[in-house]
Amino acid sequence: MTTVLEWPGKAAAFALGHRLIADADTEPGPGARGSEPRLDEGGTEREPRLSAGDEGPEPRLGARARRPHLRKDDGSSVAPDPRESLLIVGDNLPALQALLATHRGRVKVVYIDPPYNTGNAHTYKDHGHDHASWLSFMTPRLLLARELMRDDGVLFLHLDDKESAWAQLLGHEIFGEDNSLGTLIHQRAKGGGNARSFVRGHDYVHVWAREAGRVGPFLTEKKSPAKLEVIEGRRMLVETDVLRAGFGRYARGSERRLMYEDIVAVKGERKLAEVDAKLASGEYILRSWGTEGKHAVVRVTPAEKASSKLYSIIKALGGQNDLEPLGLAGVFSYPKPVELVKTLVASQTFFDPDAIVLDFFAGSGTTAQAVMEANSRDAGTRSFVLVQTPEPLRSKTAKAVVVGDGTDRTGDAEFPTISELTAARIRRAAAAHSPGLAFTQLEVDDGK
Repeated sequence: MTTVLEWPGKAAAFALGHRLIADADTEPGPGARGSEPRLDEGGTEREPRLSAGDEGPEPRLGARARRPHLRKDDGSSVAPDPRESLLIVGDNLPALQALLATHRGRVKVVYIDPPYNTGNAHTYKDHGHDHASWLSFMTPRLLLARELMRDDGVLFLHLDDKESAWAQLLGHEIFGEDNSLGTLIHQRAKGGGNARSFVRGHDYVHVWAREAGRVGPFLTEKKSPAKLEVIEGRRMLVETDVLRAGFGRYARGSERRLMYEDIVAVKGERKLAEVDAKLASGEYILRSWGTEGKHAVVRVTPAEKASSKLYSIIKALGGQNDLEPLGLAGVFSYPKPVELVKTLVASQTFFDPDAIVLDFFAGSGTTAQAVMEANSRDAGTRSFVLVQTPEPLRSKTAKAVVVGDGTDRTGDAEFPTISELTAARIRRAAAAHSPGLAFTQLEVDDGK
């Protein structure tokens, strides 16, 4: 039985999401490519249809409103190349709709760390901190994100336990419960001795697919018992016991490896031919072993291709340490750890180094740095699309800042807004991890 989540405003939230998607189909915004009106059998343009059960007030973006689009600093509209890395400044709802023109069906990984509903008002237009407001805030954004995903795409939704149960049911409704791939645990802290009940040291990462049957295994770099060695200048994973004399327990001190010279006697000619073929291809090498002049059969795998299944508990403590080397220590209060996001991104792009990664709650820009580091591992060309509102930056170092209109705003002297910090972090992380990386910064024109 599928549990359906109900809340005041649900119908309007779903209607808004469906209307934004339908509007993108019926009339191209400035710079959009490949969008044509939907016609009925008689050739008359159809009005966008809402899903069964949708009702409530008309969404704020009407069918004939000018569509949201992306623009450069000079105000000119632009349709970005899907392969370029982007930082989009503005509200993520119109930004996601604008991206439909160029990125629909192209995004492999969506990672989002939305507001945790702690009581702080959202900077976005849909704000509030009760469950109903949070669900209405997230619904159209998740619907648009799903449209942007590839058929084998996945979405990671990272949050704490305040909204975890609600978010899980919402995700089931939007993606379908059969497309839920489970929940990962992010261990983020160890301390907390002053906690009222128990130490809350973890968050949740709910995972959905657009089409679960199209999604491959979640992978990570293979660890022990294999060892990493540099062979002919290349990092290789070395496994020395891929060929064994038998199965079961081995007596302490006994040799369990089957030496190359003993293959025929133990396994036969066919096994020798199989091993010789892998020796010829470079998958296996021979290595002197023991005192009898024999050789162990050793499997060598390029480190960037050596994988194992991802474990459901990911330990990644704090994100401040990632900002220190970039000269940004203390500027942003709760950055996500790069190691966590890199692990999530790599888990679904391990053998897909050209994938597109989307984060529309970009914050300090952790996801951009994670993508860069994932590319460093395997010389990949993954690209990122980040969206962040230009909201005032409030941090431990926040102070009054005089902005362009002469008013005072609480912020950071160097980075009055979070989006300015996001851009600076991308530039600094690129200098450290991806020299020569080019990214394009655009603004959202919400079409009004």
